Amino acid sequence: MPMFKTLRDLLKVPKKEMGLCMVVSEQEGAEIWVDGKPTPFITPRMIAVPLNEDVNIEVRMTGHQVHSATVRSPQKLSYYYCNLERIPLRLVRDEIDNSAFI
Repeated sequence: MPMFKTLRDLLKVPKKEMGLCMVVSEQEGAEIWVDGKPTPFITPRMIAVPLNEDVNIEVRMTGHQVHSATVRSPQKLSYYYCNLERIPLRLVRDEIDNSAFI
């Protein structure tokens, strides 16, 4: 009886070819999200992406606008760079929220 290392081998599911994508942002320490899901990684970081498939990469950092791009690479190694724009701060003066009073 043959032995199988993984369920994928048993079911003969074709294995996706993976490549590496270096994700770099001008502001180091930004969160990396892949296909709308958070990852435990922060920039700069190399992540695995399937070859020849669209992958949505988001780079997020507090106080900055989210930068999003769709990456599709036939190469084993690709590079994604972005510069996050700061969210402008607005000074609030002499404004009182009356709903806070009893």
